[in-house]
Amino acid sequence: MPASAYLAGPMVAMVAIAVLAVVLHRGLQRDTETAAPVAPSPALDDYGLLASAAVVRTLADATLIREHLNTVGIRATLATAPDGRIRVLVFTDEVSRARRVVGETR
Repeated sequence: MPASAYLAGPMVAMVAIAVLAVVLHRGLQRDTETAAPVAPSPALDDYGLLASAAVVRTLADATLIREHLNTVGIRATLATAPDGRIRVLVFTDEVSRARRVVGETR
């Protein structure tokens, strides 16, 4: 058997691997021409009957504020905003009172 017969199999395998590598590289490469992220619209920040009484960075701070509001009789809940910060939400008729309470604790 000629020596070229022994070289054909490995050469085909190497070409197939190279083609797969190029295809995967192009397919998994991030597109540099994508548009910049769009700022969240006000519609994404709509919580219906609830309004933000405070906006904090950590869950621990938000939990403390929520518990303090609950102790003074204001119902509150937490929500993560699109920007990653945590909002303490209360009903709209209690927003001004809740903000006063939160402002006094700082």
